[in-house]
Amino acid sequence: MKYLLRKEVLGSRRSIELNADEYAALSAARTTLTNAFAIEEKYEIVVSNFLDLEKEILSGATDAMVRRTIDYSGFFELRSALNIRMVNLLSSTKLYLDQLPQHINLCLPKNPAATDLFKSRCSKEYDEKFEYRFMEALRNHIQHRGIAVHLAQQGHRRTSIEDDGQLEFTMDLAAKRKNLEEDEKFKRSILNEMPEEVDLKAATRIYVGSISAVNEYVREMVNEPAKAARLLIEAAHSRYSAIEPGKTTGLLAVKTEKDKKISSVPLLLDWDDVRGGLRNLDRVFRYNL
Repeated sequence: MKYLLRKEVLGSRRSIELNADEYAALSAARTTLTNAFAIEEKYEIVVSNFLDLEKEILSGATDAMVRRTIDYSGFFELRSALNIRMVNLLSSTKLYLDQLPQHINLCLPKNPAATDLFKSRCSKEYDEKFEYRFMEALRNHIQHRGIAVHLAQQGHRRTSIEDDGQLEFTMDLAAKRKNLEEDEKFKRSILNEMPEEVDLKAATRIYVGSISAVNEYVREMVNEPAKAARLLIEAAHSRYSAIEPGKTTGLLAVKTEKDKKISSVPLLLDWDDVRGGLRNLDRVFRYNL
C-alpha cells in the first residue's frame, strides 16, 4: 500500500510519498472543513428564507400604499404568499437544528460532549424565550396539520400629528389562538401562555435571533479544529508547490495498491474560502421588543 500527494490534472507527473498517518490526517482535515462548511451553508439557508419572509412583508405594505384596496381574492393571495415564506423558513430551521449535531460530531470527533453542548444551548433559548417555544410548536403544527399565518392585515398610520407627519403603511400578520386550539396535538403548555394573537413578525425575528445566537456558539466550538484542518491542507499545498511550482489545482492525497488508486482525498480549498466569506458576513441577527 502506498500513499501519495499528487495532482490529477493533465501534464502532471510528480508526486510526494506520504505515510499512512499523514494520509489519515489529511482525510480527517477534509472531513472537518466539509462539515464546518455545511454548518455555515445551512445557517445561510435559514437567513435567506428569513430575508424572503421580510421582503414579502415589505411587498404587502408597498402594495397597500399603491393599491389602497384589496378584495377577498387579493387577501387570499397575500396570506398564501406569507404562509409559503413562513413554511420555508420554519422548514429550514428544522433542517438546521436536526442536522447540526452530525456536523458538530464530525468536526469534533474527540469531543463526544459537543453535541450535548449544542443541545443545551438550544434548550437555553427555548427556556428563556416564549417566541422560540411558540415557533417550534408552530413548525410542528404546519408540518402536520395546519398553516401558520391566520391573519394578514394591511394598514396605515400617521408617523406624527404634526404637519410634517408622514403616512406609514404596514403589513401585520398573526397566528390566532382559537385556530391553534382546534389542533388537539398542538402543545397545550404553549397554548396556555399564548395571547389571543401572536404577532408573527416579532415572534419570527426573535426566533431567528435565537438561531443566530446558537450559530455563533457553534462557530466558536468548531473554530479551532477548522483552523487546524485548514493549516494542514495549506501545508500540503506548500509541500507540493516546492516540487512543482504553480497552481495546485487538482491536488489529492491518494491511497494506491500496485499502482491502482484505492481511495483519494480532494485537497481543494476553494469551498473553504466560501466558508470563510460566510463567516465574515455580518449575519448575526438580534431583535429586541
